[in-house]
Amino acid sequence: MRGAAALFIRKGYLNTTVRDIAGELGMNVATLYHYVGSKNNILGLFHEYTMSVINLFAEKNQAVLDSMEPQRALKYVIREYMKWVEEYQDLTVFWYQEARNLTPAQFKALKLQEEYTIQLFQIILERGIKAGKFKVKYPAMAANNIVVLCDMWAFRRWLLKEHYTVEQYIREQTDLIMAQLSRAGR
Repeated sequence: MRGAAALFIRKGYLNTTVRDIAGELGMNVATLYHYVGSKNNILGLFHEYTMSVINLFAEKNQAVLDSMEPQRALKYVIREYMKWVEEYQDLTVFWYQEARNLTPAQFKALKLQEEYTIQLFQIILERGIKAGKFKVKYPAMAANNIVVLCDMWAFRRWLLKEHYTVEQYIREQTDLIMAQLSRAGR
């Protein structure tokens, strides 16, 4: 998945052939066709793979998050999600770039995946609002903004890595997010 994602990012989905993918993977074209059938089927595989990774991330962190107070839980999930983005940078960029090439069913599944990711943050924000820790009028919008700030590491890495390590980026973005949540809605 990562090899094909890197190739799609370099050449674009539409300009990448199954032959290119097979070459990138060190595989015979006929063998790749045997397993995937078409380039469009690779999108389906990408989605399944990405969704399994997101689900694993959520399952791994949900019990921990439920036991933490909202501010600590939010800092924790921001850190974990940004580490996930660092590990899966090409997949993150791929979905931002290539969503327009998905079939309607694939796009619907991608939207559900994104909503699931946003919901992880939104639940913590709503807990924090109820506890008086966050001053947020629109928790769904704030959750979306947090995800975009985390994802920015992947699609602006070419510039950000000249100025920050991933740890510095996580720390600075977390501080920015937490400061904004404490004064949002004023």
